[in-house]
Amino acid sequence: MEGRYTILGHIAKGGMGSVYLGRVTGSAGFSRLVAIKRLHPDLAAQKEFVGMLVDEARLASQIRHTNVIDTLDLVVSDGAFSLVLEYVEGDSLSRLLRTAAQLGEPVPRRIALAVMYGVLRGLDAAHEARREDGQPLGIVHRDISPQNVLIGVDGIPRVIDFGVAKATGRFDSTRPGEVRGKFCYMAPEQMEGRHVTRQVDVYAAGVMLWELLVGRRLFDADDERVLCAAVLRGDIKGPSTQNPGVPQELDAIVLRATSHEIGERHLTARELLGDLERLERASDDEVGKWVRRLGATQLAERQRMIQDAAPAADGRPLEEIVADLGRSAGDRRLGLPRDARAVDESDTVVASTARTGLVLPGPAKAASGGTVTSRRASFVAALAVVGVLVMLGVLVLRAAAETRESTGGTPSALLVVPPPAPSTLASPTAPAASVEAEIEFPTTSPTPSAATPNKPNRARPTRPRPPADPLDRR
Repeated sequence: MEGRYTILGHIAKGGMGSVYLGRVTGSAGFSRLVAIKRLHPDLAAQKEFVGMLVDEARLASQIRHTNVIDTLDLVVSDGAFSLVLEYVEGDSLSRLLRTAAQLGEPVPRRIALAVMYGVLRGLDAAHEARREDGQPLGIVHRDISPQNVLIGVDGIPRVIDFGVAKATGRFDSTRPGEVRGKFCYMAPEQMEGRHVTRQVDVYAAGVMLWELLVGRRLFDADDERVLCAAVLRGDIKGPSTQNPGVPQELDAIVLRATSHEIGERHLTARELLGDLERLERASDDEVGKWVRRLGATQLAERQRMIQDAAPAADGRPLEEIVADLGRSAGDRRLGLPRDARAVDESDTVVASTARTGLVLPGPAKAASGGTVTSRRASFVAALAVVGVLVMLGVLVLRAAAETRESTGGTPSALLVVPPPAPSTLASPTAPAASVEAEIEFPTTSPTPSAATPNKPNRARPTRPRPPADPLDRR
């Protein structure tokens, strides 16, 4: 498949399509195993089967329950639709039963009840599923069978394959006289083409429970006509007739679930589940061990398939990915174009401001301390130095004005404040320059008074003069 999905190998094959083990990859080395269902090539071009696959995706995505397989995506690849499903490490109930029969091992009753308990919970969730606007979907699976139950090594059974499900608003609808499903698990009314309700799923679940307790098929014939006649006849005996270890209580539950008369059958999967809740069943751990033992060959083959596959893309260390994200974030804060990013951590991104001539070091190594926070602090410190210099200059000028006033307007000293060195502004990390006032004294002294020729001219302390304008240079 194109894009994010990669097919690793084949898992299973059904009537409509095949299921493959796949991998979905994402950013930062994200990878997850998935199951990919694709129609057979001869069916992929037929509108009817494409509609069934799309319907399956739409319906299953509305069911969110532990005992129902998760539908993740629907993609178009190579001109055909593919359904992306949750990958469950486990095996189908049909293959597990076949392996148990080959080993001559009956299914423990507690495990059989635990499996059916999970299946019925999944069915109830499907029957009660609603659209996003709250309207009921009216889903009826119509194909409940061991082939469509997947049990993981976690011991949780999951209902799969809603391809032939009946629901409101389907793109593809069943034509009059058309029957969909497996004959040996099909309710009599479904086989006759009558209106189906959720009770056909209850019937199929009852047939599955009978087979788990007995260890063989309830309806088994090579000729489909003979098989259909047996289903329509409805002559079903309790499982205890084939397995004396089955209690009479279970006989009654199975016979009610598989009743030929709809009125005598359980109305819902929840009602059948209530009858089974009173019986002892195995834990998830027990079921998981059973799956690992019977499905060991299949699980080992898939594990080899995963190990032989190419590693997922973008397997860079997390530290490198986080560093790359940090550089990108720093570039956005500085307003730099994307192509101005540093290609290595040792590089420095330089940005200068037109007014202050401040040079900001870009993202550098941790030892250099060149972070965005330290650059801002240096900038603030440089502005503070400039402000102090300006304030000192103002104070010096004001002192000179007061001196002129007290001496009759004649300046006694000229203060020269040098401008700050360029390096003070250019380097935010340089120490603040000290401010030194250079005082230049006049070369000639004031003219002495005639009354006191040998004494300097002093201001008269008597009769204070009104404050003079600093700008008056009389």
